[in-house]
Amino acid sequence: MKKIAFLVVLGLLVSLFATSGLVFAQEEAKFGGTLNIGITTDPDSLNPFISNDRIGSWILNNIYPTLLVMNQDSVKVPYVAEEIITSENGKKVTVKLKEGLTWQDGTPFTSADVKFTGELLYEKKLQWQADVFNEVESVETPDATTVVYNLKRSYPGFMGTFGFWQRIVPKHIFEDIENVREFANKEPIGMGPFKLVDFKRGQYYTLARVDEWFDSPAGKPYLEKIIFRIYPDVNTMVLALKRGEIDLTAKDIPFTAAQELKSNPNFTVKQTPSLGFVYIGFNYKNEFLKDDAVRQAIATAIDRKKIIMFALRGDGKLINTGISPVYGDVVNPEAKLPQYNPEQAAEILSNSGYEDTDGNGILNAPSGKDVVLELIYDGNDIYLKKTAQILVTNFQDVGLKLELVPLEKSTYSDLLFNQKKFDINLGGWGIIDEASDSMYTLYHSTASLNFMSLNSEKLDTYMEDARFASNQKIMQENLDEFQLEFIEEMPVVTLYVQQYNFAYSNDFAGFEIYPSDLKGLVDPQSLSQVYKK
Repeated sequence: MKKIAFLVVLGLLVSLFATSGLVFAQEEAKFGGTLNIGITTDPDSLNPFISNDRIGSWILNNIYPTLLVMNQDSVKVPYVAEEIITSENGKKVTVKLKEGLTWQDGTPFTSADVKFTGELLYEKKLQWQADVFNEVESVETPDATTVVYNLKRSYPGFMGTFGFWQRIVPKHIFEDIENVREFANKEPIGMGPFKLVDFKRGQYYTLARVDEWFDSPAGKPYLEKIIFRIYPDVNTMVLALKRGEIDLTAKDIPFTAAQELKSNPNFTVKQTPSLGFVYIGFNYKNEFLKDDAVRQAIATAIDRKKIIMFALRGDGKLINTGISPVYGDVVNPEAKLPQYNPEQAAEILSNSGYEDTDGNGILNAPSGKDVVLELIYDGNDIYLKKTAQILVTNFQDVGLKLELVPLEKSTYSDLLFNQKKFDINLGGWGIIDEASDSMYTLYHSTASLNFMSLNSEKLDTYMEDARFASNQKIMQENLDEFQLEFIEEMPVVTLYVQQYNFAYSNDFAGFEIYPSDLKGLVDPQSLSQVYKK
């Protein structure tokens, strides 16, 4: 009997070791390979403080960490933070960091880096997130893995904004930079699953995996490299996917291309909703657009349903205020944009003194000038291009002339965010979350992202009272009033919320889809576990 028992145990051990060996071999087989990713333009900057576009986010988010990330259910959760603790009165926020993390040059990641990032951001006003530090009384770092933010008052959206949006930078690198705003950061030292090893503007950006990463299943990414390859437009990018030049589209692809690839066994198509929206924004410094009647007339003249049907092939939904219908629990159902009605739009203009006095088919303002407006937008975005063409017709139908100015994305961003030189912009926000905070950072008269030069005392009051509300009821009451006044003011016309399609080669596996095109399939949580089959 003892001999039989011994043989049984021995057999089990042999089986166990054989199984373990097989699992180990299968895991080892996943390591290696290069994933080529298609994009349609260069990032606006490699500086984590300055970059403010999608391409920059796709690349930099894989190099630099944030305290929080968004999971697949659109919920913000700790990332390099281990725990976030908010005091009962809401005025103290304590961040506990993960232990044992290091920057890519081997320097330990500590609370000093987090504190320094926020202080530099605020001191130099480097990004819109800097606004949240107006509410910070002091910052303490009692030990290497603890950061304490003492707030002036309860501010529910503080960590959701700073922790999610601001990439943390290494203090030992950035404290020696004389002009951070002009810093090109061509050799970034970050702390993400990948590091930048080579790039050539207009062609590619090559990232190599790091030796250790806490969020990868095997302790480090499977892929040896990821290469972001630039194509002149989305159609060329899709052709590159079909030819095998790239393996994944970071940029969303058109409806027709998605349908075609769905039927091809060599590819997988994933869809995710936008958490933002596409809109046209008005520059209040323009002599025509500062007139309430002109903005209301334009809103009434736009056929948003036609835009969704023809520009997006139905892959979108209407939005009425600055808050996406995705966040239905905070949307005020009584706040609605005017229905498409060109006759009514023309009447609004006529009643305000706009008539074609010289017979050239373009309305003249009361000043006598033709109402001619320029629309700037990213000329590489196929959806915006089609949307812009429909807008030209909508404007023309009510006697307004809209001249299209397609631009390279970097030029568009500079004119909009830095120079604020435009009449109307056509663009989109990737993620508009934390409604009480997002509305403030976009539309408050003091907000850095308020490039329209909007200055409304009513809207400011509603935004302030919502942002710093002591409870959810007060917050929602102010958000409801804000949305109603927003429609009356009409600083922007929200056009649609898009559904995004992304495709990848079935030579690879492990992808996870995250909400919005800002995350999609290239979020570090996804790429850090992708492997070649």
